[in-house]
Formats: sequence, structure tokens, C-alpha cells
Amino acid sequence: MASTPPPSDHPPEDTPKTEKAAQPDTAAKPDTAAKPVNETQPDTAPVPTPSRAPAPPGSGDGALPLGYAGIIAVLLVVAAVGGGLAIGTIARPSPTPRPTPAPTVAVPTRTPVPTTDPQVFFQQLSAGCATEQGLWVVANGGALLRYGGKDWTQVDSTLRTLTNASCDAGTLYAVGPVGAVLIVDDRARSINAFDVTVEDLRAVAAMPQGAMVVGTQGMVQLLLGGTWQPYASGIEEDLNGLVVFSVDSAWIVGSKGVSYRLEPAGWRPVKTGVDVTLRAIAGPNVKTAVAVGDSGTILTLSGDTWTKVESGIDTPLRAVAAVGSTAWAVGDGGVVLTVDGALVAPGSATPAKPAVVSRIDIGTTCTLTSVFARGPDVWIVGSRGGVSGVWRLRDGKVAERWGEC
Repeated sequence: MASTPPPSDHPPEDTPKTEKAAQPDTAAKPDTAAKPVNETQPDTAPVPTPSRAPAPPGSGDGALPLGYAGIIAVLLVVAAVGGGLAIGTIARPSPTPRPTPAPTVAVPTRTPVPTTDPQVFFQQLSAGCATEQGLWVVANGGALLRYGGKDWTQVDSTLRTLTNASCDAGTLYAVGPVGAVLIVDDRARSINAFDVTVEDLRAVAAMPQGAMVVGTQGMVQLLLGGTWQPYASGIEEDLNGLVVFSVDSAWIVGSKGVSYRLEPAGWRPVKTGVDVTLRAIAGPNVKTAVAVGDSGTILTLSGDTWTKVESGIDTPLRAVAAVGSTAWAVGDGGVVLTVDGALVAPGSATPAKPAVVSRIDIGTTCTLTSVFARGPDVWIVGSRGGVSGVWRLRDGKVAERWGEC
């Protein structure tokens, strides 16, 4: 927008000036009262007699007192200057508006050695997920990483504690202790971080309309239409995992083996038959899911009934992903399990079979905290102390591996 130019400090050249009398009265003596303020003149210099305006009719000899004449002269000068300012303001062209500089966009810093730089993995990576544009990994007290298919990129180095993540087609949602929420728009490459509660958030699920998060003390929050709102009451257990199908259809699991199913009327508790802490749940629909937890616990859901499946291990399982009819579970000590036939919906054309658990060796003893699928690949994230690793599996075998874990 063009700004109005500042008024000129000098009047135009045609500003009228007071004329001097043609023949000053030589008999007149200097009148010090008529001197302009702050103007110094020699004591011997004669002071010109101001020119006299014609006397109006009936005014006698027409002479005005010098004080009145000075006031009139000052008013004339002020009026002339004001007129000059107005003329100058109108006549001057408006300055050319300067273009608004484009907003500065943070450019991700690439790792010095693409795909193999170990520095990226000298931090505790905790969870990951995939958008249509790329793969994201968050850290528990470290940076935010992105893999675009060729290079690992450290997008942001802000120290954050993030423990779980979920993606939709273009957005990453991540959560952590004390209500920490991070939302990354993978298309616009924008990052928004804030807190939504004082409770620790343990899990997040992306939704077409927003996201849902769960945490300690029965905390459930829903992001809908850009607004966060409490979405449960009366639940007291710590909630660790969830899977969401719509705003009125979901499952959550938590401490003491609890599970709750979201229905239009609200959250309904469903007995699982176990009392260990359940840490994660995944599935394609509200009738078919797999939950995992401490002591190698695996539960499969068919309709309204949970069934325990023997895993063959007694270490905690910390994450699970649904890939077709197979569930992938990961946990402590580098444990990777597949549960074949666990995700067949009741009444489907494929007859249900007993779930078969198999173990896959990916060559690590690190704690594995995240598993997710992207296309034909299964991705796993793990860490031990201050080092981490990421694995890409295809057809049940390690296709690529990064990191020091």
C-alpha cells in the first residue's frame, strides 16, 4: 500500500514575502519590541519601518499599531506556509510500494553423508510413521528426522521428548510427556508444537478429521475442526494405545489389562482376560484387532471377544502394526514377531484360522518401540542408550538398515 509522503519542511518558491517600504522613515528609531524572536541584530543597524496596509474607511489616518501589524504578518506567513504544504502534498507522487518479502522457510539440513551418516542416529529414536511424501521418525529428547527415499534429513534439532507418532496422508502427529503435541504438515513443511494437558500422552492416532490422543489417568483428547476437547470421563487407568476408525468408533488399551470400545453412546469397557499392562493395539476395523503388552502378551479380537495367543516370549511387547491379515509386534531385546491369521474379520470370505506366531531375527538386541507399514515394506525403530537404528523389511527380511543400534 502506498504511504502518504511526509509534509515538506520548506514552502514553495512562490510563497509570498512581505515587501519593504520604498522609502524608510530615517527619523524612526529602532523599536526593540518589533524584533523577531531569537533573531540577533547589531545595535547600530536601523530597523526598517514595516509597510503599511491601506487604511480602511473611517479608520482615521490608517496607521496600525506595530504589534497588530506583526501579528497580521505572522498570520499571513503561516497561511502561506500551510498553503504551500498542502500544494506540496498533493503534487508529490506517491512513493512506489516495496514488495513484501516472502516469508523465510526453514530448509532442512541434510546429513553430511546421505543415508549412512551415523550422527543422525546418536540419539534415542522412539517412534515413526509414513505420509504420502516421506517417512518420519521422532526422538525421545532429540531431533525430528525425515526420510524421503534417498537421504535421511534432520528437519529440526529442537530438544523434545516424543514417544509416539501417527501419520495420515500429509500430516505427522507426535506426542510425549506433560501433554506435549507436535504437528508437522509434510506438504507445507510447517511445525507446530504445543501442550494440551498436564497428563503424559502415551499414544496418538491420526484421523481424516484430526487426531485422538490418550494418556495417563484416563486422559482422552480429540482434535476436531482445529479444536482440542476432552473425549472421555470416568476412566481412571493409564491408557497406552489406541486405534481409531471414526469419531464414534475406536479401541483403547492400558494398565491392568483394560480395554474400552468407543460407541455412539460412549466408551464401553470390554474384559480382556489379562491383568498385565497393554501397550499398543492395531487393526483394520472395530471387530478385528490385535493388542500387545507386558510379559509377551498378545490378544486377538474377534467381534466382542478377546483371545490370548501364546507368544513364546516373556519380555514386553511395545508396538504393533496391522499389515493385511498379519500383525507385526516388536519389543525389548530386539524381538520381532508376526501373528499370521490374526486379522481376519468375523464372517469374512476367508475362514478364520488359529493365529500362528513366528519370530524374525533382524540382528539387534536393542529395545524396539515402533513398527509401521509403508507400501510393501515394514519399518521398525529401536534404540539402546544414546544410539538408535531403523530397519526396512521386505518379504520378512531386512532390506536396509541404518544407525548404530
